[in-house]
This record gives sequence, C-alpha cells and structure tokens, in this order.
Amino acid sequence: MATNLSPRRPRLSDRDLWTRDYGEIDNIVYAIMKIKEILDYHLYYDDVWPYLLLSFLEAVHNTGQGDGKGLSGTGASLKDYVVSAVTPTNKRDLSMVLLLTDLIEKSPKYRGSSSSP
Repeated sequence: MATNLSPRRPRLSDRDLWTRDYGEIDNIVYAIMKIKEILDYHLYYDDVWPYLLLSFLEAVHNTGQGDGKGLSGTGASLKDYVVSAVTPTNKRDLSMVLLLTDLIEKSPKYRGSSSSP
C-alpha cells in the first residue's frame, strides 16, 4: 500500500543514461541521484547503502582533486553490496546501479587516475 512517504518507482531511461558524459560533475550528480532513487525504492529497509554511496561520491570527488586511491575500492564495495541484493524482481533496476557506477569509474576523467585496470 503506497503512501505519500513511500519511495516512488524509479524512472529510468536507457537513452538518458547512455547519452551523458560521466566525467562532468552535473552528470555525476545525476547518476548518484538515480542510484539513490533506485536503492531507496528497492532497499529502503537497509541502512548500509547510504554509507556506501556517500563513500563512493567522496572518492569520486577526491579523484577529481587528484587523489584516485579510493575510487576503485569504494566502487567495488558499492557494487558488491548491490550484487548481493539482486532478486528476480529488482535485477533490471539494480543492474542500472552497477552500470552507472561503472560509467562513472570508467569515464576518461577518472579512468586514468584510478588504480583499477
């Protein structure tokens, strides 16, 4: 039973997600907010993912400032958590979280400064 306080179903558009440059800060913020929207809807009962998402955002910021040590580690932690929460009913939406995380990590701006291969 939905209420005004219940998270709304995430609105995802493949075209919108694929046409953004995730090396630009406004598109990174968009991706982080989409990830939050998806996780808020599917994993509202868990308090682990907000910490992981904030850690990932902090690592993205630090990488943009020249310190790329934590990006691959925090990205991997977030993705591991999301993979462990996948069910048949949420797999499409949670795969978008994995995709958005990868698009940020692999953007040309962050790819060269991360320690991932």
